[in-house]
Amino acid sequence: MRFKIALGLVLCGAVATTALAQYGGGMGGGGTPSGGGGVYTAPKGGYSSSTGIAIGAGVAAGIGLAYLALHNRGKMVGCVEGSADGTKLMNEKDKKTYALLASNDVVLAPGERVAIKGKKVKDESGRMTFQVQKLLKDYGSCSK
Repeated sequence: MRFKIALGLVLCGAVATTALAQYGGGMGGGGTPSGGGGVYTAPKGGYSSSTGIAIGAGVAAGIGLAYLALHNRGKMVGCVEGSADGTKLMNEKDKKTYALLASNDVVLAPGERVAIKGKKVKDESGRMTFQVQKLLKDYGSCSK
């Protein structure tokens, strides 16, 4: 959801920037359009192609930054461990342990090091859980 919001903001900014780049005038001193007579007059030398290139580069940079910031969200790597109430995984990145709630099509065996995608949530008791949506990669057995 946040990715869609970020992407929408980047696209809105891109559209607004291109619209502003095409608008050369404004209201002059006395409330009349600048350029005289209300008729649009192009700049003396025409538009520079560097303006379009700069806008395109800015949009591409914004989209690239949004992708880099959001593409690893919801990803966790660690070793699956068995416990009395199911399976759990210690995330290698933040060193926190999460109870795993796997969907029916995802099979996670204790002792395996895996990369999974899903959503971090707290259950009714306040315990950190991870709702597994997809197995991204199985690295094999954990080495201890």
